[in-house]
Amino acid sequence: MFSISEFIRVNRFYFIWTAFLGILYMFRSMFGLVFMTFIMCFIFAGIAHKLRRKFHWNRRFIVVCIYTLFLSCEIAFLAFVPRELLSETISFTEQLPKSINSLKSWIDTTFADNDFAQPVMQQIETGISPEKTVIKAWNILRGILEKGLHYIGWFFLAMLFSFLILLDLPELSLGTRRLRYTKLAETYKETADSIILFARVVGENFRAQLLISAINTTLTAIGLHLLGVKAVAMLCTIVFICGLIPVLGMIISSVPIVLMAVNTGGIHLGLWALLMIILIHMLEAYVLNPRIVSSVMHINPVMTLIILYIAHSLFGMWGMLLGVPVAVYFYRKISISNTKPAKVS
Repeated sequence: MFSISEFIRVNRFYFIWTAFLGILYMFRSMFGLVFMTFIMCFIFAGIAHKLRRKFHWNRRFIVVCIYTLFLSCEIAFLAFVPRELLSETISFTEQLPKSINSLKSWIDTTFADNDFAQPVMQQIETGISPEKTVIKAWNILRGILEKGLHYIGWFFLAMLFSFLILLDLPELSLGTRRLRYTKLAETYKETADSIILFARVVGENFRAQLLISAINTTLTAIGLHLLGVKAVAMLCTIVFICGLIPVLGMIISSVPIVLMAVNTGGIHLGLWALLMIILIHMLEAYVLNPRIVSSVMHINPVMTLIILYIAHSLFGMWGMLLGVPVAVYFYRKISISNTKPAKVS
């Protein structure tokens, strides 16, 4: 005779994880806030732990100092940088038609006698017409401004939530572990270790990606200064934000850099800027990404490149973003399962 309770007991693994994923789906509109809170907790908890081990200070004092310093840096950034960013953005948008016309003139001159490249160049010229490009640029800028205020609010809210969580982290951890002795014991036993492992892997990977983006931004700032390209603050902000978007971020951040270089010093400076971008991203792809990500994820650099290539081929941008942490998660999960002693019947 069919028993619902027996069916649920036998398939409780699927029911628990279906319910968990359903809860995540219901709160999908708040995923950005939850993700930012998690990343701040993960990064600052690691810093606090290292400082406490080295100096033996009070844990709450360390957390307060970290967040005070972080908030001071954010206030200083918002006090000085947005004004410069706005000025450079307006100047860039006003000069955009001139840069595009210079680029089109160079294309016409260079490929005028090349019958094979003519159709391709005509398509490029049509796609980068000044009128269309300016309209697209303003639409993108308007979208960034509209969403920017929303995400800035989420950023400070996530900072507040993460501060409160880290302030009482031991008590919160103890309260979570007590779920083992409640009616949610089965759910806790089934999901706790997997969620903790996956959160650790994603946190470590995103922390590594932030480090890579910061290095790329620093190298780009140095390169722009050496080339004499204007609007360094705006371009470096774009590079840092786009550095968190694998593959597509490189294309997005490269376009305004090349256009600003063309406007500043003509086509030759634009080509030098393009060469700088290629060198920096070659450094990222073949040195920084394998070494930093692999050192954090504890996997071979060659294996990291293989995972990134396969994940991008199969799933595109999301594959590049989550390919390594998901692969490492399953590897660690399998390793943990294999090290568990077999049950004696």
